[in-house]
Amino acid sequence: MKIMISGIGSVGGYITSYLCQQEAAGNQITAAARGKRLEALRAGGLVLHSELLGECVSHPHFVAKPAEAGVQDVIFVCVKNYSLQEALRELLPCVAEHTIVVPILNGIDHYAVTRDFLPKGHVLDTLIYIYASGNEDYSTNQVGPKVRLCLAAHTVEDREALSAAAKLFSHPGIHCVLPEDMEAELWQKFITNCGFNVITAYYACNVQGIKDHPERLQEYRALLDEACAVGRAKGVNLPENLAQLQFDRVVLKSNPQVTSSMAQDVMAGRRIELDTFGGVLSRLADEAGVPVPVTKRLYEAMKKRQA
Repeated sequence: MKIMISGIGSVGGYITSYLCQQEAAGNQITAAARGKRLEALRAGGLVLHSELLGECVSHPHFVAKPAEAGVQDVIFVCVKNYSLQEALRELLPCVAEHTIVVPILNGIDHYAVTRDFLPKGHVLDTLIYIYASGNEDYSTNQVGPKVRLCLAAHTVEDREALSAAAKLFSHPGIHCVLPEDMEAELWQKFITNCGFNVITAYYACNVQGIKDHPERLQEYRALLDEACAVGRAKGVNLPENLAQLQFDRVVLKSNPQVTSSMAQDVMAGRRIELDTFGGVLSRLADEAGVPVPVTKRLYEAMKKRQA
């Protein structure tokens, strides 16, 4: 199969490395990157430091423009949410009727955006749980005992594509699941991000930076409660104790040095996925008539910083 990964950041870097390790599958792997990242990858390969896969250096076919690689069988889109439409526009020459497009992004609307944008191809809904980060030399770090990828098809026509995509993840390193209730899965991850990503980005800190300050712990719990309330108001089937479970997992069980991708972007001075979490949740809350004061306060404050 001809497989392309668009967006070779931490998530895209891990997925590319994982696929390149499956040499026996005989797949042709292409990675689309730009600028200094592309130069570094072409010079030294794609370097991964991983608890699951070990130390890996992979050499997929690198391109500056996706069109250079022609039509693909499977395309993974691993860009930031604010870059999704631009990435899809560049991928148009690579998408045929049979192409399977797998957008792996934060948030809850990437499937709808991708499906509406592309005139053809099969689009799958996704979410991923992974602790990964990028380094200045464009290598990727992955920590933790598991990477969990959820895939779903929302039409009968896409079920065969779902099966084909899932088969790519039959080796250790990515645990692929096909949830019965993808909406609930997406919202649980969305709630995680509306809490953890937002609080760590606002204070530019890691887990320890939350635990050391009682007021931050209160705000973190409030963010989770507000997101859960909105999800339930929208009819999403969520566990009753979800906010407490997520709070305890981070505060009591997580590595204190772990932080979010959004906090990493803040600390590096990069653009952040601000609207993907606080913005979207605020709009959904207004539609449902649910008050989310902490979410809106932190969202508006970070929006002013980004201006």
